[in-house]
Amino acid sequence: MSIDSKTLVAGIKKYPVVAVSGLIAVGLLMALYFRGGKIDEQQIELARVSAESERYRSNISNSAQLQEQLAFLIQANDAVKNRAMDIEGLAQNLQYFYRLELETGVKYSDLRPAAKPPVRGAVTKGPAPVYVPLNYIVNVQGDFPQIILFLRRLEQGVYFCRVNSAVASNTGTGLTLNLNLDLLGIP
Repeated sequence: MSIDSKTLVAGIKKYPVVAVSGLIAVGLLMALYFRGGKIDEQQIELARVSAESERYRSNISNSAQLQEQLAFLIQANDAVKNRAMDIEGLAQNLQYFYRLELETGVKYSDLRPAAKPPVRGAVTKGPAPVYVPLNYIVNVQGDFPQIILFLRRLEQGVYFCRVNSAVASNTGTGLTLNLNLDLLGIP
């Protein structure tokens, strides 16, 4: 049984709704087949765009208080700068220690900068540091309450201080405290 063109045309004329429905079904199946391979690519693209939009949404919600946070950080940075020593003001830096000596009643047996601070404008790798440590060797003599008061004033003083090492010894007439400490400095 062969189907020739006359029989086919006669069948289409006799059943036009079935013929058109068949053509539409074949067309839809072909469209589904050819577009089916692109579904994975489109899902990947949708996931990428969704992640990017979520990132934008997160950035927008996080930036609601950005100006207040920036003002707070600037204020905090200024507060830290106000509590840092100038690395080039050696006389002023030593004056701080002499005021501590006067206020606490201890006596210095040795007070000197331990390491030379970096030179301003020196060539270094990477960005210049914002803050540098100013290292001092401090040896003080006094009785126990004076030594404790001296340490408290260092810790709670005008400048940020970190004690690297401390050795206390009894000299018979009082205590001797040998300190190696860093003060926060601004180049």
